[in-house]
Parts: sequence; structure tokens; C-alpha cells
Amino acid sequence: MNWRFADLPIRTKFLITLGIPVAGLVLLIGKQVDSSLKRTDVLGYVSKQARNIRVIGDVMDGLQHESAVSVAILEGVLPNSSSLRLARVQSDAYIARMNDPELTIDPLVRPGDVLRPLESDRKRMDERNVSAVQVERSYRAMNEELLGKLAEVSKQAMDPTTNQQLFAHLGLLNTKEALSDIRTRVLRALVSGLSPAELGELNESIALYETSTVLFQRDAPPDVRAYYRSTFQGPEVNFLRSMIGTIHESRSINGVGTTASEWWELSGEATARLRQVEERSIDSIIVASEDVSRAAQKRLLLVLFLLLVVVGTVSVMAIVIMRGLRSTVSEVTDAASALAKGDVRARVPVTSDDEVGQMAGSFNVMIEAIRSLSASADAIGKGNYDTPVIVRGDQDVLGHSLTRMRDNLRSARERDMEHNRVLLQEKEKVEQANARIRTLIREIHHRVKNNLQVVSSMLRLQSGTIADEQLQQVFAQSQGRVASMALIHEKLYKGDDLAQVDLSQYIKELFAELVQLNKVRESIRYRTAIDPDLVLDLDTMVPLGLILNELITNSFKHAFTEGQEGFINLRIHRADHDQFDLHYSDNGGGIPKEKLNTDSGTLGHSLIESLVEQLNGFMTLESDATGTRYHIRFRVK
Repeated sequence: MNWRFADLPIRTKFLITLGIPVAGLVLLIGKQVDSSLKRTDVLGYVSKQARNIRVIGDVMDGLQHESAVSVAILEGVLPNSSSLRLARVQSDAYIARMNDPELTIDPLVRPGDVLRPLESDRKRMDERNVSAVQVERSYRAMNEELLGKLAEVSKQAMDPTTNQQLFAHLGLLNTKEALSDIRTRVLRALVSGLSPAELGELNESIALYETSTVLFQRDAPPDVRAYYRSTFQGPEVNFLRSMIGTIHESRSINGVGTTASEWWELSGEATARLRQVEERSIDSIIVASEDVSRAAQKRLLLVLFLLLVVVGTVSVMAIVIMRGLRSTVSEVTDAASALAKGDVRARVPVTSDDEVGQMAGSFNVMIEAIRSLSASADAIGKGNYDTPVIVRGDQDVLGHSLTRMRDNLRSARERDMEHNRVLLQEKEKVEQANARIRTLIREIHHRVKNNLQVVSSMLRLQSGTIADEQLQQVFAQSQGRVASMALIHEKLYKGDDLAQVDLSQYIKELFAELVQLNKVRESIRYRTAIDPDLVLDLDTMVPLGLILNELITNSFKHAFTEGQEGFINLRIHRADHDQFDLHYSDNGGGIPKEKLNTDSGTLGHSLIESLVEQLNGFMTLESDATGTRYHIRFRVK
């Protein structure tokens, strides 16, 4: 039968006609919502990166200050090491912040091996077994690598405005790094002089300082530029600029007219001012990104509100229009329904001369014609297929239809008898095929169980040829895991249900199997409490069986000391319609703290975590001197 739109109910046609433009509008608004969500995610990412950059910037500042103090001590400008100790404390505090669990440091900016040389450099510095040049270069190398990591983060900013702010801040960090390099090089030059090569490197640092300053002032927001101009000024800054200009123009350190101590103090104050600008810059980026993120969230809420308004308005309009249509055609519908039920006494009130009134009159004429044939139809309906039907001419479609219906019903009765016979034959074939399938599935489970038992036996025989106790334990653990899976397939092919396993019976036999396998002494007892009639499918039982094998085997092997009366308690009960809680505990000595507090773990513990994840669950573990307690919540499909 061909489908036609005109054949649909009026309500459906109206909803489709109205729903198409509404759906288009909803899609457009949904696209805007999706764009707003993506923008919110991007802005959240940028805000996170800004905080990461701030943390790394603090580390760089600490390393720059520690480098400068180290060079000053080696060159004799600072008399003692108290300043160096304070600088190291500050650097360590900055580095420790990177491990703060509340800060999610992006892998791109995590220092990793960059700070590895720091401890050895400090040790050599304490032993005075290093030159000022070596200290300067080592710290500079660490800071340059950190700058490189921050440059990679800046490239990932997707918001144009924030991207420009990040590049401006990166230029400021390059300016500060170049200034720190200039500070230590000039200090060494004032104390012991510089070689021509080192003097060339100093001029390169000056050029980098000036270039980075220009880039920063070009890309920085107006408020940050204004803060830079108001903060990075004063006598010490003018002195710094004068010194840098003199050295850059003369290509020499001679004739600068200052001492190392004066340069150390004034350049340090100028560097501190630039540090204030750095803090203001990154604070500006964080505040700006958060403001934009909040604005994006407000726009998202506005779009959602508009979507609700549109949908609500359209819904109200649809309800009003549909009520009008329903009121117009309800009387005709009631009459048609009564006629469809066989009530030929129904009449449609004619209340108007419009199309609806004409339709009502036509209904009444049709009902009168049908009523005259109702007696014949009633007799045929009672099964009297020999009842004569009066046909009132060639145009009497209903009379002809009743005649054909009578004849067709008679033929249908004969066809039904034949069809039922065929159905019975097909039913027998399906039942036979189903029996063969069940036999095949049972045989598959049986063979899988036999193969797993062969593997378990081979592991046991192989372990008997190994002298290493650790390897024997590994083989024994593997044997227990294979045995737990084999037991599942054994329960499947022995049971009536080939797809599910009785959990309580399985656990009972698993305990017995592991007690025999691990040669458990009688002083170790166990108790189980499983929800009655709890059955699970194969996909759940395999990982669950392996988890139980690991827990029970670990308790048997490692929990109890020699002669101790051990006790194991296992409870499994339903937490929700598709979730279960597994509580497992023993009264052994507990897991050693050094293993409990490390991420390395053991194969068994890693296997348990992997299997819990496979069950879409989670696990908590508590262990102390009174024993070990597991709580695992898992989900069945």
C-alpha cells in the first residue's frame, strides 16, 4: 500500500506542517547552543592555561633570582649564603605549587626533566665547585626550556583576544629572562671582565631584551601597557636603561661609571618592578578569560531561555488550533466511530450548511442504506454463511460486499484449518532446532571448561618443575584464575539456563576450589551472604569470578600469619536494578603501607582495578592492622 500524506490524521498532518519550521528553528537555536558550549569549553581551557602559565612564571622568577644570587656570591658581591638560602626556599615553594592537587598542570607545561639539573647545580654551588659562568648558563638553560613549553601552550589558545594577550605575556617573560641574563653578565663583567665572545652574548641578550619589550608593548592590552609604563620607571629603571644603552652602543663594559654593588642593587630593584608587571599581566589574562567565560554562559542561558519560549509558544498555538479542529469534527468523528462499531442507529446532527454540514447529511444517507442490510450482516456475523443477502442492483456495493464476505468467510475457514496444520508442523521444526542449539551451546561450554582445565593442569605440572618460589606463586595465581573461569563454564553447561550462573552456588564451589588449590589450613574460616536467587550472565560472571579469585587468593596467601585464626567475610547484594555491591573483608595483617601508598601495585591489584573498570564499576580499599576491606560496586548489562 502506497503511503500518502493526505491519508494521515488531521492532527498528525497539522503537527507535521507546523513541526517542520519549528524543527528548523530549534536546529538553528541548537546550533547556537552548541557553539556557545564549545566557546565555554575553550574559554575554560584558556583560563586553565593562564593559571598554568602563572605557576611556571613563578618558577622561572624563582630560578632567575636564585641564579643571580649564586653568581653574586661567586663573584664576591654578596658576602654570605643567607640570601641564597632564602632564594632557594622561594624557588622550592614555587616548584612545590606545581604538585598542588587543586592545580591541574597541563602536560605541555609540566617541567618534567627540565629541573632535573637543579639539585646537582645547588650541590656544586655549596661546594664552590662551579664557576659563575657555569651557574649562569645552567639556570638560563632551564628557564629557556620553560619558556619553550609556555610558547607551545600559547599556540593552542583558540580565542583571538586571549591569544594576543598570551603572546604579549610571553613577550614579557622573554623580556624578564633577557633582563635577568643581562643582570648577571654585567655583574660578572664589573667584577672580573668578559671575554669577547661573552661580550657578544651580552649584546645579543640586550637585543633580545629590546625586541621582546617592543613585542610586549605592541600586543599587551591598554591597561597592562599603562601599568607597565607607570610601574617600570624611576631612578633604578633609568639607571638600568642607561647602562644597557651605553653597553649596547659602545660594545664594551668599560667606562660605565658604576660599581658591581651599585649595579646589583639597582638592577635588582628594576627587575622587581618588571616582576610586578608580569603579575599584573597574568592576572589581567585570568580575569579577562573568566569575564568572557561568564558572558558566554549568560549568552548560553539566554539562548536556552529563547528556545524554551519558542517551543512553549508554538506548543500553545498548536493546542489552541487543535482544540478548534477537534470541536469542529468531533460530532462527525463520534458518528463515524459508532458506525465503525456496528451501531447503525447513529445520526449526525446537521447544524450548518458548510462543508461539515454537507458531510453530516451524507453520513445520514449512508447510515440509512446500511441499516437495511444490518439484518443480513448480523446473520452472517453469527456464522450462518448460508444466509441469503439481498442485493439492490449493481450499485449496491454493500450488498455485493456482504455476499463476497459470506463466501470469503466460508473459504477463510477452510484456509485457516490448513494454515493451522502448517503452523503446527513449523512449530515442531523450531522446537527441534532450538533443542539442537541448546545442545550445541552446552557442548561449547563443556569444551571450553575442559580446555581451561587442561590449561590449569598444565600450569600446575609446569609449576612443579620450577624451583623459584616466586615463579611458583605466579603459576599458582594463573592456575587459580583459569580455574575460576572454568568453573563458570562448568556451571553453565550443567545448569538448565545456558546463559546465566547462580552466583551463590558458584562462590561456594570457588571457595572450595581455592581452599584445595592453596592448601588452606582449617583455622581459616569464611562466611558468605549472597542475595537469594541471584543469577548473572557470562559477560558479568567472568570478570567478577576473576575479581573474587584475586581477593580470596590474596587473603589465603598473604593476609594471615602462621597459626592465626583467619576469617573472611563476603557479601553481595543488589544496590539498584542494575547495580550490585560487593563487600569483601578479612581480619589479616593488612596491606603494608609502602604498597598501599604507591602507584606501582601488583599484578593482582592492577587486574582487580581493570576488571572493576570492565564491569563499569568503582572500588574503594581500606587496610590497617585489623585487616583489609574492599567495597566494589559494579553494573550488569
